[in-house]
Amino acid sequence: MFAATEAGTVSAVDAADGRIVWQRNLGTVETAECGTWGITATGTIDLRRSLLFEISADGMLHALDLATGKEADGYPLPLVTNTRYEYVWGGLRLANHRLYVVVASYCDAGPPGGPWPEGRLFAVRLKRPTETASWDPVTGEGNMGGMWGWGGVSIDPNDGRVFTGVGNSYVWSDECGCYIDNAGYGDTMVALSPDLSNVLGSNNPGIPATGDSDFGAAPLLFQPTACPPLAAANNKNGTTYIWNRDRLADGPLVFIPLGDGLSAFVGSPGWSAAKQMIYVAQSVIRDDGRRLGNGVTAWLVDPGCGFRPIWSRVLGDGNQATPLVVGNVLFATGGKPGGFFALNSANGAPLWSHATAGRTVAAIISVDGAVFGADTAGVLYAFELASTGRGPGSGRCLAL
Repeated sequence: MFAATEAGTVSAVDAADGRIVWQRNLGTVETAECGTWGITATGTIDLRRSLLFEISADGMLHALDLATGKEADGYPLPLVTNTRYEYVWGGLRLANHRLYVVVASYCDAGPPGGPWPEGRLFAVRLKRPTETASWDPVTGEGNMGGMWGWGGVSIDPNDGRVFTGVGNSYVWSDECGCYIDNAGYGDTMVALSPDLSNVLGSNNPGIPATGDSDFGAAPLLFQPTACPPLAAANNKNGTTYIWNRDRLADGPLVFIPLGDGLSAFVGSPGWSAAKQMIYVAQSVIRDDGRRLGNGVTAWLVDPGCGFRPIWSRVLGDGNQATPLVVGNVLFATGGKPGGFFALNSANGAPLWSHATAGRTVAAIISVDGAVFGADTAGVLYAFELASTGRGPGSGRCLAL
């Protein structure tokens, strides 16, 4: 089990007992406007090479031996150079014999007088890492367009296309006498060829030109039985958009208003092929118009490829992670008040919950009958699932 922290550490943890096998400190960067940062991007594992790829706040791409944490030959590799203003939020993605790395800004801030940070997407060829392709979503220098969704990019399992949601641009418009967010591919869902040389499809579903309502998520790629291949992504305006991913330019098939803007709506939906249901965390739950908090809403994809609400459950508030479905159980996080939750994926009935000291905003993963999560107090949690699926056989936590 591998975990990285905002303190700049990368740890290898024995999943059976929580013992730290090795730990590396890759450092932090202190910015003038946005605080101190370490590692936000989730790393990716290359089993063939026995390497863990991670990127540190100083823009260096690291390749660490899974067993020892030792740096591989030729690494670290410099990718991001303007590290006072540019940062990698999104998870690294290994596909198409390449490593994909998204670049954005820390907090939409630039140096006095410019230039502003530059968003871009890198594709590192693993056989020859120094041969790196890049794509700039907003042509020109210092005009934002960062890709910062926590998932990084999504890869179409059928043909290797690269899907990503693009953040706001920062380009002056004489027409409005203002800086606009949607220049180039700003505020747009984009599909790219695996080598990033061609844009194969794109859509801005009517996001206003100002107001900082961009896509803060890599899209969920899924295909219900009754539908064409789909892509679903959340926008900071509180809406979940769903496209035919083979016809992005046609615009969304469905859009579902779920958020209220109090916390940026930036997670990705979850999907259960067995249940034919999509699950959206950080949905605002109301009762007779009264706001109860944020939680999960579940939507059934019916035989006509329509999306029908089935259940909702309040779990907390603030930013909440992508829901995870394991068998008949949906795992979710509470966000600002913390906590992990297990729900019946069919009807949302509570199965168990576990309180935490810190907020729970990071995604949960499941491996070999166990579920792992973390909180902002720096604690890693492991839950072994009981054979009934109704509760944890045991729970362990480790301070990182």
